[in-house]
Amino acid sequence: MLPHGILAINKPRGKTSTDVLNTLKELFRNRSNSIVNKKKIKLGHGGTLDPLATGVLVIGVNDGCKELHKYIGCNKVYLATGLFGFATDSYDSYGKLLKITPVKHITKEMLTFTLQKFTGDISQKPPLYSALRMEGRRLYDYARKGIALPKSIEPRAIKIHSLSLLDFTVNHDYKPPTTTATILKTRTSENNEVNTNDQSNAIINENSIIDNSLLNNPIFKIHVECGKGTYIRSLIHDIGIELNSAAHVVELVRLQQGDIYLHRDTVELDECTDLNAIFTAMEKIKLKHSYSSLQSNKVTDINIA
Repeated sequence: MLPHGILAINKPRGKTSTDVLNTLKELFRNRSNSIVNKKKIKLGHGGTLDPLATGVLVIGVNDGCKELHKYIGCNKVYLATGLFGFATDSYDSYGKLLKITPVKHITKEMLTFTLQKFTGDISQKPPLYSALRMEGRRLYDYARKGIALPKSIEPRAIKIHSLSLLDFTVNHDYKPPTTTATILKTRTSENNEVNTNDQSNAIINENSIIDNSLLNNPIFKIHVECGKGTYIRSLIHDIGIELNSAAHVVELVRLQQGDIYLHRDTVELDECTDLNAIFTAMEKIKLKHSYSSLQSNKVTDINIA
């Protein structure tokens, strides 16, 4: 009998959402019984998570794919950590370093005040490295292949229901991005843009950073509840610009997607070594939805005066 339903995975850092689907497809293909093997297993996810991100990734299995639109359009909750002073092309630490900006003027009070400007109905421009389509091609395809966009990316309306600052510190051990461009201050231009044409310093080792003060740039953590279509990378990027600096995401966790909660409803990908683990996780969500449906359909007593 073919499985149907919703599965929630705690996506590991470094894997794409498609990677997770492919892992599960391979498991179904190799471990399922002959009856299942004769039929094609259909899998889909209810909203992409960045490779850097971890947390709730909702997956539809066969007929469960018909329910994914509910999760794409629902509210989501994130825990995001941003680093001030560095702009990257992907708006996260997996991207190429584009610019180094001043940070000494940024205070916790300034950041707290700025977050208020990004709460409610706002306009946001999606990042270039995203799965959105433009003239039939994913935006990240243009970026990865170095192809110019046929038109500019248009801002769109989104809603941030709540946005709160959880932490702000300059005493941390996080190192800025060093994988695709040098941070050496002697290699930056007058406006602090990194000279990426200098191939002699295109890739450096983390230990070769000579300006250790760069490691003490402010790092901040925010809790975000938002509506559909929100890009947390763009949010962090825009906060940096608003504070006359730059910022990018270094950690991102999706804590909740609709009625699916991290850890409470998710299963670890490395625990999905057999179909029983997957079926158990799917059954848990099925029972949760059944209970919610019963609760919403309860008839309450009405007192008429």
